[in-house]
Amino acid sequence: MTITTNDIIFVSKYHCMSYNKNIDEYSSYANEPAVAYISKPRYTSSADLMVVRNARSGLKTGYFYFLGDKMDLSVSDLAKILNVSLRTLQRYLPDHLLDTDASAKVIQLSLLNHHGLDVFGTQQSFNSWLKAPVMDLEYQTPLSLLDTPFGFELVHHILGRIEHGVFA
Repeated sequence: MTITTNDIIFVSKYHCMSYNKNIDEYSSYANEPAVAYISKPRYTSSADLMVVRNARSGLKTGYFYFLGDKMDLSVSDLAKILNVSLRTLQRYLPDHLLDTDASAKVIQLSLLNHHGLDVFGTQQSFNSWLKAPVMDLEYQTPLSLLDTPFGFELVHHILGRIEHGVFA
């Protein structure tokens, strides 16, 4: 079973909706200290498990190229995200199945793209921000951090700060 463009978008929207639903569900009786416990997303939904299954079964390189094109990323940028050489990535045909780790990074990139679209409103604005130095990242570009899971998490955190009006 492989995941399609619509599946990634659906999963990321579902994830965001279920995340917000969980907070709203408890907000009527949660006091301020309890917010720290319920503000983290819960990873138990069937949609989240579907993402894990799809990462394990592998995503096609064609989707990764499609996402990279949508985000205005070069093949070199894509190779850095996957931690493979440029030549190795160029050898992959569009129907080549990526391994579990690479597929997980593609899903993370898709979720990040969805979050960026929510924050910036347009793909072009998000793409520009992704390639611009950010003060909170010691003037590194967010794109330069996407080669590790921690980098993805940090970029999501910065997007969250921008989303809530905190200077980033």
